[in-house]
Amino acid sequence: MNIPKPRAGRSTPRLNIRSGLGFAAAILLTLVLSLGWILGRQIRDLETAGIDNTQWTLAQLELETAIFARDVIAAAQGVRGNASGLQLRFDILLSRLGLVRSGEIGRALSVHEGVPELLQAIDGYADRVDALFADGVNVANLEAIYQETLDIQPVMRELSLNGLDVLAEDAEAYRHQVRRQAELTALAGGLLLILLGALLRLIDVQRRRVMDRDRVLSRTAERLNSVIGNSLDAIVVADEQGRIVDFNPAAEEMFGWRKDEILNQNVRETLVTAERRQIFDERLRNFAAKGREYLIDAGRVELVARRRSGEIFPIEAVITHVDGPDAPVFIGYLRDITELKASQERLIAARDTAERADRAKSRFLSVMSHEMRTPLNGIMGVLDLLNTSTLSAEQRQQVGIALASAEILLQLVNESLDITRIETGEEVIETVPFAPGSMLHRLLSVLRPLAAEKDLPLELVAEEADLGQWYEGDPNRVAQVVTNLIGNAIKFTERGSITVTLQLEDGAVEIGVHDTGIGIAPEDIERVFTEFVIRARPEGRQGRSDGLGLAISRRLARLMSGDITVQSTPGKGSSFYLQLPLKSVAPPIEAPEPEAVIPAALGTSLSVLVVEDNAVNRMVLRGMLQQFGHEITEAPNGAEGVALLREECFDLVLMDFEMPVLGGIDATREIREFLPDRTEPRIIGLTAHGSAEARLAGIAAGMNEVYAKPLRLPVLHKILAGLVEVPPSPAPAEVSKTPDIDTDAFDEMLDMLGPERVHRALDSFGTEWREASTRLTSQPKDADGESAVGILHKLRGGAAMLGLFGPAEMLGALELRAPTHLAPEEVAELEDQVSRALAAARSRIEARVEA
Repeated sequence: MNIPKPRAGRSTPRLNIRSGLGFAAAILLTLVLSLGWILGRQIRDLETAGIDNTQWTLAQLELETAIFARDVIAAAQGVRGNASGLQLRFDILLSRLGLVRSGEIGRALSVHEGVPELLQAIDGYADRVDALFADGVNVANLEAIYQETLDIQPVMRELSLNGLDVLAEDAEAYRHQVRRQAELTALAGGLLLILLGALLRLIDVQRRRVMDRDRVLSRTAERLNSVIGNSLDAIVVADEQGRIVDFNPAAEEMFGWRKDEILNQNVRETLVTAERRQIFDERLRNFAAKGREYLIDAGRVELVARRRSGEIFPIEAVITHVDGPDAPVFIGYLRDITELKASQERLIAARDTAERADRAKSRFLSVMSHEMRTPLNGIMGVLDLLNTSTLSAEQRQQVGIALASAEILLQLVNESLDITRIETGEEVIETVPFAPGSMLHRLLSVLRPLAAEKDLPLELVAEEADLGQWYEGDPNRVAQVVTNLIGNAIKFTERGSITVTLQLEDGAVEIGVHDTGIGIAPEDIERVFTEFVIRARPEGRQGRSDGLGLAISRRLARLMSGDITVQSTPGKGSSFYLQLPLKSVAPPIEAPEPEAVIPAALGTSLSVLVVEDNAVNRMVLRGMLQQFGHEITEAPNGAEGVALLREECFDLVLMDFEMPVLGGIDATREIREFLPDRTEPRIIGLTAHGSAEARLAGIAAGMNEVYAKPLRLPVLHKILAGLVEVPPSPAPAEVSKTPDIDTDAFDEMLDMLGPERVHRALDSFGTEWREASTRLTSQPKDADGESAVGILHKLRGGAAMLGLFGPAEMLGALELRAPTHLAPEEVAELEDQVSRALAAARSRIEARVEA
């Protein structure tokens, strides 16, 4: 294939230089010719002796005056008396004067100093002589003419001298002009010679460069021809009529035509499929008419072509055009993509298979996680019931271990569900008002006992003004992320402290968790956010972890349009920052507490309908409710539950979501439709999904609230508390349990610290309460400016650490209100609660010591 030589890339600047020099040389040549012509004309003017003629005229004027005076005196003396001859002589004198006045010398003399007066005197002389001739030629007039002529001769002489001066000055100026003209002509000629020399030099340099470039371009063209000839892509060149003018070896191999066979044949008849020939002709016509066509110079396109054998195959083509000598030439770069298409189809099939497998995996995880909750519900419920029975200390410890293991398994199930929902896009982020400060207070009060097991202080650092700020977001997901971060900090910190910071801005919330633990190496900072990555403790033992907590936390943060960042120094601790773009909102107006569905006095028994398809779960719920003395009715599916509600009234319905025959959502809708408002029971939904979407679906169907399985005894206690005051669950025979203290937590602390230390801790809490109680009824005016919320939070943490269940619950409820101060009756109620709890705790110590 012959490739035309490309034009030099830098020819334009050199071409401009040559053009500029040539243009300058042309200008100089024109200038030299003009100067030479002017100089030649001046020299010819000098050769005409015009100045000598003027000088002769001036001299003749003076001579004619003298001759006229001579003839006049001669006529007066009678030597010659020809009057007409005198008149002729006088006319000759005046004509000489006219020549002087009308020529170049006359114009120059007219501005010469003193000449106008001389000419005026001469004009007066001429007038007087004319007048004397007019009176007649006699002796008296001739003598008068003679005298006038003698008198005018000095004037004539003076005029002649002035004329000579003017002529001398003009001659000098003219000579100077000629000399200057000659110098300019010589200079221009010299410049022209220099410029011509430079131009000739440049032309010679350019000639050598052009020859060198021609050699380079020839070699480049040879290489290009070699590259194209050995190109793996087919290259087909066609003219405006579609006739093939070039065909490289790759095209021969692709299409099965030899070059000498296909040259001058039409692309339409040889390479284009029969179905596309009409389109091909139309595109050629469009290009000829409009100068453009969407396939030409449009980049890569996929087409089909035809081999010599008639086989149709897919190609990838780039079609462009260049201007030929007479008409456009089209160049097609073609590639056979038959194998590529087959590979793409295999990849698409593999992708579809992988997506189906991924969906099946996600569905399997979701189903298995859901199904695992059902036995977990039974296990944890039975363990809760067993824990309320008469057990030995060893048995109670074993039940505690079993409950802890079940909780770990439940956490794994929840995390697996979270990962599945996030990956499948089913996770929904809520947007509700919440106070980050209050949320963190509640989280820390729950997590402090876990930190206290390792003697780690867990504190919140925040501006007092920020604690009452409200934002719109998903408080449950924020709490889940922060809980994971604090849990990791406790897990990987052996000594030191853990600090939670809160930074609030308009439109942004940042929660930091800072520990003094083992830290993270720089290369591992991003790896800790990967699923199933677990860090080992320094002593080589691995902590309890599935490696999902941080991965889920970051995914949840990014679902909320935020992120989690880390700063860490190995051996010195880590700082995790949860940053969320949340909108600041005004605190919501507190709505009045809703009235209980069924006002009940202490000890009132409720009628509860349990609608659950799993027999174990029904047994567990029945056992829990019987602990509180309530009447239980069971239904194995939603249809039977609806039928029971049509026949009798119930105070509370515990409704499972997924059941045969009729699910909980549909059953709830039916119940709300047919039951009148005054007899509608409170319906609590129970679901193994535990997602926000499930809760929203239950609420939308008419459920009063939705809880995730397994339903624990404390959660059931909370549900029933909205309907009736629930008496404490029965306690083991050998261990008394009061509603004022958490006996399990208190006994564990007592075993760990001993009676003496616990007594001192109770005394310290009592002192702290007495000091704080006087500050709760007024606005903070002390030096540190501590608010009622801060005091309540501090007291609540101390009560929770000591297992004082009653005070901790009441303090938590008051703290959630975020009051500026408490009413005296509220402080009195707190005083009574604290006193009873302290008394119960001391009695517990004495009973344990005596035992």
